Amino acid sequence: PCPRRSTVAPPPRRSCDSLLANPVTALVAPAVGIIVFALWGFLPLVKDIRNRIDHGGNWKQSPTYLISRSCLQPLLLWTGATLICRGLDPVVLRSSASQAVKTRLVTFVRSLSTVLAIAYVLTSLIQQVHKFLVDVRNPNDTKKMGLDFTVKAIYTGIWIAALSLFMELLGVNTKKWITAGGFGTVLLTLAGREILTNFISSVMINASRPFIVNEWITANIDGVEITGVVERVGMWSPTVLRGDDKEAIYIPNHKFTVSIVRNNSRRSHWRIKSYLAISHMDAGKISIIVADMRKVLAKNQNIEQQRLHRRVFFEKIDETTQALMIYVSCFVKTSHLEEYLNVQGGSFVGFS
Repeated sequence: PCPRRSTVAPPPRRSCDSLLANPVTALVAPAVGIIVFALWGFLPLVKDIRNRIDHGGNWKQSPTYLISRSCLQPLLLWTGATLICRGLDPVVLRSSASQAVKTRLVTFVRSLSTVLAIAYVLTSLIQQVHKFLVDVRNPNDTKKMGLDFTVKAIYTGIWIAALSLFMELLGVNTKKWITAGGFGTVLLTLAGREILTNFISSVMINASRPFIVNEWITANIDGVEITGVVERVGMWSPTVLRGDDKEAIYIPNHKFTVSIVRNNSRRSHWRIKSYLAISHMDAGKISIIVADMRKVLAKNQNIEQQRLHRRVFFEKIDETTQALMIYVSCFVKTSHLEEYLNVQGGSFVGFS
């Protein structure tokens, strides 16, 4: 008689068949495929489709890339993570401890993926709106600093809300944290009063905008006059000025709220105010000299002729040198120091 053939499948094949027959695999495998596709296949596919339709433009600067990267790719990753969690939900483990760990892990992954997807999409959209507004605005617009501060505040609010939502999804009662915030605020105020003062002062600076980045200011800080170009307006950190000798000057924000600040970059005019000495031997010609100096200023188109004063007068005699002192005061129509110095030098040459 012929020997009977065994119909029992080898162990590897039995494991593979049982794995394929498991309903969990039918749910988890496509979810893993979605995640792999979202990470390594989605953007190249979109790029290839775009190149077939539109051959021009930089791929990473195109709206298609921005929308795919900031919105569609996070949603695909969130979909894959959600499907994996849904596939693992009906799985029942042998021990209650293992079942509790599995349940907590699934809840953690589901909550984390949801919060990250929402926060990332919102912050990406805000970033693109901010970039668009910066591009259409004038680079010298004083509202730019307020816009930057608003965007930073929205970013902070989104991630704080995301953290709160994440804790709520995990089952943590955030009301207890909010209730305990009163006592925490007292401790934080006592321990970090300087930091809080700087932050509140930075809010005031961003709201009132007495100066912005790249403006030249002069401030009287604790009796010391400090002049420099604003390099960075800090939030929690000090504001940085770049001094005349190119040194970095760090000033706490709250110092600006209690000090006098002069913004030299926002001058409408620069004032020429000086005394010119004439020899006492020319005392008989003083009226002619003053009249000629007035004509020089009147012919200069860079000198303000209408709205502000233009004065040239013989004022006094110097007690030491017996020189005749002629007072000159007028305004140059510029906000730039270099142009003012050129006009002033040209006027003094014209007087001679």
